[in-house]
Formats: sequence, C-alpha cells, structure tokens
Amino acid sequence: MGEGRGGSRVVYSGAMTEMEGRSVHGPEDAPVTIVEYTDYQCSFCRRYNRLILPQILEDYDGQVRYLVRHFPLAQLHPEAAGAAEAAVCAERQGQFWEYHDLLFAQERGLSTESLLTYADQAGLDPGEFTRCLASDEPARVVFDDMERGGTYGVRGTPAFFINGRVVYGAQPLEAFKRTIDAALEEAEGN
Repeated sequence: MGEGRGGSRVVYSGAMTEMEGRSVHGPEDAPVTIVEYTDYQCSFCRRYNRLILPQILEDYDGQVRYLVRHFPLAQLHPEAAGAAEAAVCAERQGQFWEYHDLLFAQERGLSTESLLTYADQAGLDPGEFTRCLASDEPARVVFDDMERGGTYGVRGTPAFFINGRVVYGAQPLEAFKRTIDAALEEAEGN
C-alpha cells in the first residue's frame, strides 16, 4: 500500500478481480475500472447512486468501466441482504442496472413484496425471479462479495476501488474526480 496521486491509498486490487458474469456500465476495455461495494438500505449509498454516479458516468463516458459488489450491513439494515439477493436475480435476467436503480429510488421499502413489485417494474420474468430468490445462488454471490470486500478492508458502505485506489464513504464528486483523473493519468503513462 502507498499513497497514490490524488491522495487515495493504493492497495492490491484483488477486490476488483473475478468480475466475470457481472453487469458492467461502460466499455470492457476502459482504462479505469471502478468497483463499488454497496448496501441498498444505506442512505449514503442511495445519495451517491442518485447524484454522483450519474455524473461520473457522464463525465467519464468511455473511460470508466463500473461494476457493483454487494455488501449489505444486516446489523444496521435488515432488508439489505434480501435486496442484494434480488439484485443478483435481476442480473441473471440481464436487468441488473434497471433493478439496481429501482432499489435506490425505492419509495416502498425493501420488503419481499416490494422486491417483487420492483421486479415487475423492471420487466423481469416473475417465475424465474421467484425461483432464483428461492435458490441458494443469490445468497452465495452476496456472501462471496462480502467476504472479498472484508478481505480487502471494506467495513462499511459505500466503498470504492478505482484502479487499485480505495475510496471509503460518502465523498463529494470532486474526490472521485481527483482519484479517477489520477488513475487515468497513470493508465496513460503505462
């Protein structure tokens, strides 16, 4: 670990590996990869996803590949794990981002009934979605995300890995831009 340009700690980016089969915003070959560890009941995550993420995706269009890992903090947010598992099931139907956005825009909470309503709004196959939720797979994916995040220092949400730089917590847009700009500059130098 060390200090990177932009002031963020540079860490081994194992938290950013094994992302096959995950939904991605942006091109696969983008010079910057951002992995967000999130909790769907976290108010800071909700604020970030409503205000900052769209700006990052717009400002760095074509330069950023963006992925999400689940990190529900069940002790604080009892419905977060179920929401994360539902997002995994939406991803299996190719509708992760639509469902993800509905979860963060939610007005009805994250009860099982609400998760089914959001699935309907996202255009998911209800039978397939229900079968997925009843299986062990979504819980396994969420557990694996949490274990990986914990191994690399994630203790709360939101947490971000940006080309090996870690940014914890609710930060202003400018903090993300500094970190992304430093990662872009580094990528151009390689």
